[in-house]
Amino acid sequence: LAGFFSFSAIFMALWHIVMHLFNYTEPTFQRYTVRIVFMVPIFALMSFLCILYQEYAVYFDSVCQIYEAFVIYNFLSLCLAWVGGPGSVVQSLQGRMLKPSWHLMTCCMDPIPLDGVFIRRCKQGGIQFVIIKPLLVAATFILYSLDLYDDGNFSVTSGYLYITLIYTVSYSVALYVLVLFYVACADLLRPYKALPKFIIIKSVVFLTYWQGVGVYIVAKMGYIKTADEAEIVQNFLVCFEMLIAAMGHVYAFPYKQYAEANVGGSGNLSFWASLSHALSLNDVVHDTLHQFAPTYHDYVLYSDGSQEAPMRYRARTFVPTGQEMDTLRRHSKMFG
Repeated sequence: LAGFFSFSAIFMALWHIVMHLFNYTEPTFQRYTVRIVFMVPIFALMSFLCILYQEYAVYFDSVCQIYEAFVIYNFLSLCLAWVGGPGSVVQSLQGRMLKPSWHLMTCCMDPIPLDGVFIRRCKQGGIQFVIIKPLLVAATFILYSLDLYDDGNFSVTSGYLYITLIYTVSYSVALYVLVLFYVACADLLRPYKALPKFIIIKSVVFLTYWQGVGVYIVAKMGYIKTADEAEIVQNFLVCFEMLIAAMGHVYAFPYKQYAEANVGGSGNLSFWASLSHALSLNDVVHDTLHQFAPTYHDYVLYSDGSQEAPMRYRARTFVPTGQEMDTLRRHSKMFG
């Protein structure tokens, strides 16, 4: 049954990816979409292999965890691409503030300016998870080889406890900045129907993680006999959930909107060129180096449009051109 769920999810997700690649008319957007949808076949296959080969489950599960971080980063990057890039966001939201809110846990903070610094902090919050997760996986392998790591063992003598704590903090920061960015840019993202996409991404990442923790806690309470059985239950649930996620991705990330712009052609790139572009990590490396670089160009914003009393901060120099300029013009009309 797990195999049926798993391979059904894989088939649907791969079909979805192929359709995007055959209609690769918006590489800037579809690069991130393809990477996000790839989460389903990776999670489904790794979870099924965890059931078949339990002795290697720690390695298969690590692949899912690394890709999970990558998905959060790519969704944040996709949202930025939709609104025209960081420069367009800064220009469109100039002078706006994110007000203190109980829901966002900012009630005890001053209003947050929606400026280049805010965008940079959001990007850093997503990228740190991409960096920390592989390090935690490496630490897990080392502890596992030393017999100091046991899934579901919350004992202070087990590395599982400390890996889980660090992971939870890093993961929570990544999801938190994603929520902050979405709330701040909700008006700009509305034309792109970002809400269902946001809900699906957050649900898959959030539920699979806490579901796993919950299953192990239930095992500790004695409702599941052993940690191995708990692991099988968790992976079976993931196989089933990936089929639902695959359906959700087809709805939330439709390829038809790009196919409509591809009448009589196969996009601007060949299938293999499209696949290569989507899977290339050059943009991730460049973005990581840029966001955490110790020095940045001075970016100057004028609060009233004049050159009096400029406000300076260390951030990326945003010069809206091309797609950013087009998006900025649309946003200017949107907000009057």
